Amino acid sequence: MPKLTINEKDYYTDDFSKSQMTMYNEIQGASGEMSRLDYLSKVLGERREMLAGMIVKEAEQPEAEEPEDG
Repeated sequence: MPKLTINEKDYYTDDFSKSQMTMYNEIQGASGEMSRLDYLSKVLGERREMLAGMIVKEAEQPEAEEPEDG
């Protein structure tokens, strides 16, 4: 029996009306999407920092000559 706490009061899904259950399911869906977006934000932030570090590292290296075409 899942429990939802709102304003420090526990509500049990077994006691929910059809309307309350619909709202509860939407809360669950929204929470899942929020977690997914938080994860994606962290992954993209780490990627951004890694790429920025690669730019700095490459800028600090002596220039290598590009191979000529032909």
